[in-house]
This record gives sequence, C-alpha cells and structure tokens, in this order.
Amino acid sequence: MELVVLTSKAKNNKLYAPIILIGALVLAACDSPEEAAENHLQKGKELFEKGEYDKAILELKTSSQSEDKRSDTYYYMALLDEKSNNFKSMRENLIKTIELDPNNTEARQKLGKVNLLFGDLDKALEQADVVLQSNPASEEAKLLKASVYIRQQKKEQASEIIDSVLAVNAGSIDALSLKAAMYFENNQFDQSLEMVNTALTKDTKNLPLRLFKIKINAKQNNIEAVIDDYKQLIEIYPDAENFKLSLASIYAMTDKLQLAETLLREMVAKKPDNVEPKIVLLEFLNAKNKEGVSPEFKTMMAGAKNTPALALELSKWMLVSGYADDAASGLKQVADVDKNDKTGLTARTILAEIDLNKKELDKAEKEISAILATNSDFVDASLLKARLFLMQNKIDDAIDLLNKTVWTKNDSDQAFMLLGQAYSLKKDQKQAEKNFKQALELNPANIQAFIPVYSGYLQANQKETARQYLNKALNAKPNQILLLTNKADLDISEKRWDDAQETVQRIALFSKNKAVPMYLQANILQGKGQYADAVKLYEQLLNEFPGHVNSMVNLVRSYEALKERDKAIAFLESQQKKHPEDLAIVGVLSDLYMANKDYVKAKQLLSSQIKQSPDKSVPLYLALAKVEAVLTKSAEGAKEVYIKGLQDNPDNPQLSLALAGLYEQLGNKNEARKIYESVIEKSPDTTLAINNLAALLIDSSVSDDVARGLSMAERFKEVDNVYLQDTYAWGLVKNGKTSEGLALLESLIVKEPKMPEIRYHLGVAHLNNGNKATAIVELKQALSLSEKQKRGFTGKEDAEKRLKELEHK
Repeated sequence: MELVVLTSKAKNNKLYAPIILIGALVLAACDSPEEAAENHLQKGKELFEKGEYDKAILELKTSSQSEDKRSDTYYYMALLDEKSNNFKSMRENLIKTIELDPNNTEARQKLGKVNLLFGDLDKALEQADVVLQSNPASEEAKLLKASVYIRQQKKEQASEIIDSVLAVNAGSIDALSLKAAMYFENNQFDQSLEMVNTALTKDTKNLPLRLFKIKINAKQNNIEAVIDDYKQLIEIYPDAENFKLSLASIYAMTDKLQLAETLLREMVAKKPDNVEPKIVLLEFLNAKNKEGVSPEFKTMMAGAKNTPALALELSKWMLVSGYADDAASGLKQVADVDKNDKTGLTARTILAEIDLNKKELDKAEKEISAILATNSDFVDASLLKARLFLMQNKIDDAIDLLNKTVWTKNDSDQAFMLLGQAYSLKKDQKQAEKNFKQALELNPANIQAFIPVYSGYLQANQKETARQYLNKALNAKPNQILLLTNKADLDISEKRWDDAQETVQRIALFSKNKAVPMYLQANILQGKGQYADAVKLYEQLLNEFPGHVNSMVNLVRSYEALKERDKAIAFLESQQKKHPEDLAIVGVLSDLYMANKDYVKAKQLLSSQIKQSPDKSVPLYLALAKVEAVLTKSAEGAKEVYIKGLQDNPDNPQLSLALAGLYEQLGNKNEARKIYESVIEKSPDTTLAINNLAALLIDSSVSDDVARGLSMAERFKEVDNVYLQDTYAWGLVKNGKTSEGLALLESLIVKEPKMPEIRYHLGVAHLNNGNKATAIVELKQALSLSEKQKRGFTGKEDAEKRLKELEHK
C-alpha cells in the first residue's frame, strides 16, 4: 500500500480534516483480522487489570467477533463474568476457552468449580481429573475433587485428599476451610472452630471464613463469641453497614438495647445527610422505645431545616408508622419552605392524603384541586384524585384518570398499583395482576402491589417465583417487617434454616412485638428437630403472651414429637388455671383432650367454661357439639347442644347455621330451610345462609322453588368463589339453561378438579346436553372422589342411580 504524504498546501486546504480521517481509516484497515483480534484482546487484558471492567468487556467482545478465535479472549470474558456473578455465561465462556486451548488448566479448574456450583458433580470431577493427570501436585484440583466427594457423601475419600494437601501445605486456606466444613457437618464444632482460627491466622480479612466462624458460634449458642466476631468484622470492614445492623440485631435479641441504640446512633452520626441510618434508628425506637420516637423525630427535623427532601422522607416514615400528628407537623414544615416546588407539592399532597384517610373528602378534594391548579401535571395529586374516585366508587373514572397518567408518565409504580386495585374492584383479575406486576417492575417494594402478587404465587405453590419477588422487595426495603416476616415464613417452610435464622435476627431489631421473633425462632428450632429447645421457647412465649394459638399448637406438636403429650396437657392445664377467661387456651386444651380420647374431660372443660363465660359461649357450644356427637355416637347429641346454645344466644347466626347444616346432614331439609330463611330475614347479606338455602331450593322437586333458588344464586354470578359459583351454575342447569350452566361448570372444574359436587353437576349437564359418554365419565369421577375423600355430597344417590341407568342402556 502506498502511503500518501500531505503537503503544506494540502494541510491548509478545507479537506485536510477529512483526509486525515480517511488516512486513519486506511491505516486501520491495514490490520489483518489476526492483528485486530490480538489488539482488542491486549486492550481488554490491560483494562481488566486496571479494574475498568465495562471497557474491558467491550474490547473482549470485539475480539471474540473476529474470525480469528483466541482462547484468552473467552477466558478473560469468563473472568469478567465471575466478577459480576454471571456464572451461567462464565461456564459457557470457559467451555469455549478449553475448546480452543485444552491445556488451559486454570480454565479447567474454574470450570470445575462452576460445575460444582451448578451441582454437575460428574463434570466437576472430570475437570479435576484432567488437571491432575497433567499436574498431579495441583492443590486446587485436589481440593475441587475433595469438594465433589463431600457433596457425594464420600467423606473418607474427601478427608484423605484434604489431609494430603495439608501435609504439604499446612497453611492452605481452602483445605482448612473444607476441613472445618466437614467437622461442622459432623457436629464437631470445637474442631471446626480450631480449623477456622488456624486459617484466619493466615488470612485475617477472609470474609467467608469470618462469617463461617459466626455460624459455628451461633450453632453453639455462644452469643458473646458471635458479638465479638461481629465487632472484629466491623473493625476490618468499617464501611459495611450490614455488619453493624447484624450486631445491633443480636444486641436487640439479647436485650442489650442500649448497646444496639448506641451502635445505630453511631451510624447516623457517620452519615448525617443520609436518610437511611436515621430511618433505621427510628424503626428501632419504634420497636423498642416507642416514647422516644417523637422526640427523636423532632431533633432530626430541626437538623433538616435546610434539607427539605430529607425532612420529607422522615415525615413520610412517621406517617406510615402511625405518628400522624408528628408527620403532619413535619409535612407542614416542608410545605412552608416553598409550597409550589416539587418537594412542597409532595408534602401538600400527602397532607391531602391524610385528610382523605380521615374521610374528610371535601377538604381533601379542595386541596387536590388547588395542587393541580398550580401544576396540572403533578402526578402524585392525580393519583390521589384517582384514590378519591375509588373511595367514591367511581371505578371507571379512576381507571380513565390512571390510564391518562401512565400514558404521560409510565414510571409511577403507585399509578399501576392503583390500576391493579381498580381492576380488582371490577373483578378483572387478569388486568389487576398485570398492573400489580408492572408496579413491582418499577418498585419491587410497593407493598400494596406486592401482597396480591406474592400471595397468588404462594397459593399456586410457585414458591421459587414468590421468592424472586420477595428478594427484589427486600433489596429495595431490607428492614420492612412485613417483608422480613414473609421471608422468615418462606425460609422455614422450605427448611432454609440459616437464611431463616438471619432473617429472624433482623426482625428482632425492628419488630414492635417481641412475640414475633420469639415465635419464629421457636419455629426454626422445631423445624430442625430441636424439639426440647423449641418447647422451652414456646413455653417462655406463652408465659409472656398467654393465649397465642399458634404457639400452643406448635408446643403440642413439639411435645408429641418427644412423645410427651402428658407434659403438653399439664402445661396447658396450668395455663388455663392462670388465665381462666382465655378461650383460646380452652379451645386448644379441649382439642388435645379429644386427641387423647379423653372425651369426658373435654366435655367437663367446655361445660364449665360455658358457665364461667356465658357471654362468650358461642365457640364453646360449637366445640361441645363435636364432643357430644362423639360421646353419644350420634348427631342427635350435637343437635341438643346447638339448641341449648341458641337458647342462651338467641338467633346467633353461627349456631343457627351449624344447626341448619346438621339438619341437612340428618335429612331434615324442611327444618334446615326454616332456619336459613330466619337467618336471612334477620341478616339479609349472610352469604352462607343465602347459598345453602339457594342450594336446597335448587335441589327441590318443586319448579317454583328451583326458579327461586336460581334467582337467589344470581348474586354469585361474578363472585370469585368456586363453591358459590357452583350453586349458580347448578341453578342454571336445573332451570333448563344447560349450555350456560355447562360453560360455567367447565371453567370451575379447572379451578377445583377434586370437588365431587362439581363433577356430579357437570355430569348431569352433559347428560342434559346429550353427551352420555362424557356424563358417565364425570359421574364416575364424582363418586370416585367422594370415596377417596371419605365424604358424601348432596346428589350422591342421584349420581349412583343415573350412572347405573346409563351403564345398563
């Protein structure tokens, strides 16, 4: 290629700059693909070593796109993946590295570790063996192999390898860590601690080792050692706020409240302009020293006079936490600084929201109008106006306003949350869920959007998806008690004991109610099979908070696991003597007597309590009816109890409905019908009475009754309840509207496939529609489910009769 040299004349020409550019491009084009790939690789390496990872990945990706493929390009891309914890991509890049350079032992060792992380034990072992073939002394490959053996429960082989490594290198951090882990798994805590301490003498700042040491001490319930461990971590990592919060949590759990408060105040002093430490301190005071919240808030507000944004956030927290007067005072302070800028308008909008929550709708509406007159595009005020529409039951107006809001500003999680609520009110669950999820995309910790989405996934048993939403929410609001409690419950249900323990410690720091972390801690002990320890904690909790039903139930279960039911009975009897008015204790104790087949004692307890608490006797009569039915081996015994209960509690709907249900069970439908009619006459909106009476009427042989039953069940047409909708669908079928009823029943069977009643109704609907083969299948299913569930259903005899006739035709 001929290189063009510019003359001085050319330099003065206007084409000089473009010519220079063209020259540069021509020169760059002279690089071969091999040279270009090498240049980008070298730049990528240099940037990686400097810690400029974003720039490094651009150079490495450019190199990888060249026709000339280089193993180092993919290896360094894998190292960048490791930095960002993107292990899936890391594995792919390591595989590509080894394809291009099978002798890259470092890549093989890392690939083995990633495979171990993903649980691909055979593949991890394969990489370790390949490395050891070329380098039998490789410590890293040996320990990788030992790690695989540990996961495969081949502990002897693993221990042999680890000991061989330590014999050559007594200070091997990884070998000592594995040895410590093996001791820990075998409950040899002293030996495990010794290994960790030895390793820490070699690497004092090793964070995983220090956290493991805390775990060992916590396992032995050595709280003072755990506290000391966290103090050392704080010395080593003074800017890591999480360690300080963890230490404060432990102080709080062990009633060292002053130490916890001092530590939190130090965090506030270190970052005086940061709102988060201040809110953490307020949350702690709110949980442990409620009287101190208001004075502390006022002190903080005095220091925030020149920072209205900080004052606004503090005031918002006070409002959410139930300190409405203090919050209103703080918001007025913010609004007075400049009532028409964004911060001031936000404060004014929240003050209007307070009026709205007080049901002072006219006052709120007036202020909302004033704010929008100042700034018609102020989203918070528009959202508050939408809330006002919802409170006034103007759902379509709210949806229209919210849709306009998200059209102009689609980054408001509150707008999407309110849209979700509006569509929920319209029974459009699909649109509601869509908008709730959109709100969570913008703000994962929007509690009002989080609750329906999270609960929905739990109900569908999609726990992993539920956890993903929960983790995102906690990343945004790590100290939110509702989120933490949900996490603890989920961790316990999935037996993630270490995670649960850490969560409970955080709850202990911020929970207003001491019973919550105590109860969850007892749950953890119970779940791990440490029943004796769980019993001690449940008993302590019940002595401090008598009548906590779940604690009583779990106490009984723990004693049952220890085969010590008599101790459970003795404890609850002592509780009942101390707190004779507590019906919760009576209820659990009577159930325990029933489980112990001590029916006479259960009857005596309930009868005695009815005399002692006649004004609270309804639940006692309901329980006594079950006992009497068992004692007399007849439903008649229960009937007499219900009648006596109604004499003492005239027209009580619970007792009335129980008696009506019993009459249905006994085949006395006329008496049941009279009671349902009476209940509805006195309480026209009693859903259960309406449903049961409608079902009785629909099953009647009188056409007027059947028509009236459908008319009553019309109200269940849009209700999100399978059982109520089934009554309506059955009414349609019995009134000759077979196609409409059939369509509804087919949608219900998807939601509740194991309900015999729906199968029976569906079978009759298909039969009425001329589908005999399908009718036979559904009727058989109804009877089969009834047998498996060991319960009858209304229409069972008719189902048997119809099936017999169909099969003999």
